[in-house]
Amino acid sequence: MNGFERHNIKHSSPSALNMWSSCPAAWAARYLFDKQFKFGIAPQIGILVEEVCANVLTKTMELEAALKLAHDKFNRNNALNTSAKDLSRIKDIESMSVLALEKLEEFGEPEFINQITGRKQQKIELMCNGAGWKLPVIGYLDFVYPKHGLVVDLKTTLRMPTNMSDEHKRQAAIYGKAAGNRHVRFLYVTPKKAQFHDLEGGDEILQSVKVILNRQEKMLALHDAETLRQILPVNLQSFFWNGSEHIAKELYSV
Repeated sequence: MNGFERHNIKHSSPSALNMWSSCPAAWAARYLFDKQFKFGIAPQIGILVEEVCANVLTKTMELEAALKLAHDKFNRNNALNTSAKDLSRIKDIESMSVLALEKLEEFGEPEFINQITGRKQQKIELMCNGAGWKLPVIGYLDFVYPKHGLVVDLKTTLRMPTNMSDEHKRQAAIYGKAAGNRHVRFLYVTPKKAQFHDLEGGDEILQSVKVILNRQEKMLALHDAETLRQILPVNLQSFFWNGSEHIAKELYSV
């Protein structure tokens, strides 16, 4: 039995890989102890901007209606226990959506999986084979443009990055390979600017993903969940704990 099987880990994902790499104690809390972390304002904004763009690009809604729907969802999701500073970020939904649409409209209408319940992102899966183990790495594509051989992943942020982070490079490399070697571009959007970043050296980055999973599997093979809870380092400065400090206190007594 390999380490993933021992802990009933059936797949990984770019977000799980990045969580393990930057904060293994948070990864263990989420995937070994099934703790649910708070869904913060920043990821909420990202999802809502993506929804606005998808509704407009597929001609499901006009921009005004799509923004109203997004604003209503934001207000409903944050009706309780939300600071005034976080509530003020509702204004970013419109500015980011408009800037993103200006970049995306040149590619035409994106392709989604249509279901009776509505639009659905396309799922990708890349099988990673290691020493005595194999594990699928899954993900979901934001905007797919088959005519252009292109996948665009939308990233909302308050500051425009100069370069793609290692975390985003891993995601882009996985998505590109799993989506049939399509070109993957990351569209970064701030309240004031939108800019594409493109991945270079995808094969080398995929090798780094395998290294991460090999190390993770060996750790999981050696220890049960309770032992891992006692030995994994806990970095309370990690953003993963924002709003979820009680989980760190409960599991790690910090």
